[in-house]
Amino acid sequence: MHQPHKLKAGALLSVVGIATIIALLLGLMLLLLLYNRNDTSQLLHRLKLERNLESGMALLLSEAYSEKSSEEVFMDLFKEETDSISLQHYPWGLYEIAIIKSFEGRDTLQKVFLKGNTLQSDKAYALYLKDDDRPLSISGKTLIRGTAYLPPAGIRKAYIEDKAYEGDSTVYGEMRNSEKKLPTLNTALIEQIKQLTYDSLENQSDSIASFHNIKDSLIRSFYQKPLILSSKDSISLENLNLKGALIVISEQAIYLPSTAQVEQVIFIAPKIKIAKDFKGMLQAFAQDSIHVEENVELHYPSALGLIEKRDENTVQEFTPEIVIDKNAKIHGVVFSVAAASGSDFMNRIRMEPGSEVHGELYADGMLELKGSVFGSAACQRFVLQTPSSLYDNFLLDARIDYTKRSRYYLESALLQTTGKGGIVQWLY
Repeated sequence: MHQPHKLKAGALLSVVGIATIIALLLGLMLLLLLYNRNDTSQLLHRLKLERNLESGMALLLSEAYSEKSSEEVFMDLFKEETDSISLQHYPWGLYEIAIIKSFEGRDTLQKVFLKGNTLQSDKAYALYLKDDDRPLSISGKTLIRGTAYLPPAGIRKAYIEDKAYEGDSTVYGEMRNSEKKLPTLNTALIEQIKQLTYDSLENQSDSIASFHNIKDSLIRSFYQKPLILSSKDSISLENLNLKGALIVISEQAIYLPSTAQVEQVIFIAPKIKIAKDFKGMLQAFAQDSIHVEENVELHYPSALGLIEKRDENTVQEFTPEIVIDKNAKIHGVVFSVAAASGSDFMNRIRMEPGSEVHGELYADGMLELKGSVFGSAACQRFVLQTPSSLYDNFLLDARIDYTKRSRYYLESALLQTTGKGGIVQWLY
């Protein structure tokens, strides 16, 4: 009689082991699939938030949005109650801070940047000299390259200080007639800057602090409300590191030595001095004077502004001025604004030999240009002081070259109130 074949106990253990391994593999595959689906869902969720963030940026940069209130605005992009964003923008010196938030439930993505204006080609020029019924005289190695708005009296070659004009043409570009006034400034922007004073801000207890409480460094995110650091006395930033959403105000003077580290900060005082070899990025606004010493380099987008504050009864004892010493380089905007009284006692911007402005220069007064402007320059009139004489509406060895302005340069809002926006700098 045939006996049934018996399996060995080891074989049974092998089958159980293989089944267990297969079960584990199937479990891992199911778990991997679950994680995969979860990762894909999270990825799609993040992509949706990023898409909404980009849409919000496009809205903030659009010309239609530029005149809206600075209050935070919430909106549903596609009216489905699942694509929510918030937009906010507020002035930061000559530019704007723009904040976008994209959120769904507890998940939020956000970005903040400094907003400028793209170039309006119909307003582009190298030089705008107000028509004062006098010609412009040029001598030496003076160069004007780009569109030049000049008085109808014209431009002429001159021989001064033992130097004749060396160029083949007086202007390397188109010449047009200027008017009896300079291009109009953004008066709303100027008024906003004028309001940044110690007296007007001292009651903002939730966002103001004494500058003298700062020990060595302070960094403040632009997602927070700007912090105002004030002092009735003069301020020195010796060995200090200040970055971000900070406004420093003094009722007397501010001194920035080469040991100071500064980025994005706004400084406001009657007098501001930026010491030799200083390097940083800032906006400085003064009522009496700004002095930029030798070898200073202010990175883009910096701004220096002289904004006079006086009335008809004010006795003028000095010339309000911005002085830029030799080999100093400013990447951004340099400007002066005359007092509303319209006094004949003009303010002055003075650039020494070797100094450079890369961007915009606007002098609502006199401009003594011995250095170079790589961009655009506008002024009421030129002056030239030499050891032997004072010349009116003369340029000697000066350079104004619009073609050398960076193609990535975005304008401030100084000369225009609206326009398509652009991202000047990403912030934090």
